[in-house]
Amino acid sequence: MIRKKKSVQRLHFFNKIILFFNSLFALTLILSYLASIIDPRLFWPISFLGLAYPVLLLINIIFIGYWLCSRCPKFALLSFFTITIGWKFLASHIGFRESTAIGVPKSSQHFIRVMTYNVHEFKQFGDKNDKRTKAIFLDIIQKEQPDVICFQEFFTRRQNEYNFKKAISEVLNTSHYYYNPTKGNNYETIGLAIFSKFPIINSGVIQFEKHNNNESIFADIKANNRVFRVYNVHFQSILFKPEDYKYIDEFKNQMVTDVQSSRRIGARLKQAFIKRSSQVELLKKHTKTCKNPYLVAGDFNDTPISYAVNSMLSGGLINSFREKGSGLGITYNGDFPNFQIDYILVSPPFSVKNYRIIQKKVSDHYAIRSDLELK
Repeated sequence: MIRKKKSVQRLHFFNKIILFFNSLFALTLILSYLASIIDPRLFWPISFLGLAYPVLLLINIIFIGYWLCSRCPKFALLSFFTITIGWKFLASHIGFRESTAIGVPKSSQHFIRVMTYNVHEFKQFGDKNDKRTKAIFLDIIQKEQPDVICFQEFFTRRQNEYNFKKAISEVLNTSHYYYNPTKGNNYETIGLAIFSKFPIINSGVIQFEKHNNNESIFADIKANNRVFRVYNVHFQSILFKPEDYKYIDEFKNQMVTDVQSSRRIGARLKQAFIKRSSQVELLKKHTKTCKNPYLVAGDFNDTPISYAVNSMLSGGLINSFREKGSGLGITYNGDFPNFQIDYILVSPPFSVKNYRIIQKKVSDHYAIRSDLELK
């Protein structure tokens, strides 16, 4: 009897410890939700909790599983309700529906197929330009046949086989594009580009700050006697150096930690959070002057729970992934932990018909596309 009583006490004490850590991680998960509304310029540490959301979510799911398998299943409600409170963030990371875009052809000619792609200068994971990689990129675009495509880190040369302005125009059979180089020389340049099968009647640049390769461009497009605006964005990059990627690889593969390297990476992330906040503010100001329906597509370099993404959505935009996406919304496949950082956000006159992530590993980003109807 005495041994049995001690065993029960030990089990009870162990569950108290589990409940304590469960409560701690549930509270941390709730705090991560605040990353969506707190401006990093005011309190940047909360942005790191937002970045940790997928890990915090997984830990809370594990706690639910533990309690359901224990003699105290009622405690599973703690993490369950915590996750439910942040349902909109969960639904922005995971699409709980069957794929809406299995078939490549548009189901209606009245739809406008929009695609965004950070092409990493048309290089495969930092390698040099080569004909094989070029063919893969062009094949993706050829098969999808977008009506409008936004490119980030668009690379082109004035002549030879790496004149991608000419190559993309030929693949899409169009002469309508707007390209703004952010760096380069007389031989080759890199920047943002918008290609359209419909006429572009106006275009421009929104420069976030001087001597910064991150910016936004826009194009007013006339299709089916309607005019709409496309904003192509490339918000602040983290600007990791080779030594940062080396440390990240060592941490992922061997769990090697280094205080100095961790601080350096943390400082880069902090700076990027703050800069993206200012850049989103500039873009939102510009969208308020737009009198036509518009969409914002591109590389946000931030996750669905971030202030940058949710600040844009606060203007009434619709996240096409949350509307029609399925499965995990991962769009980045580089060395840093894989997140959803590429988006197509649309104003209410647009109706999202489907959404697709084209999981072809050639750039460090996947291309995404969505068929839209302009009502």
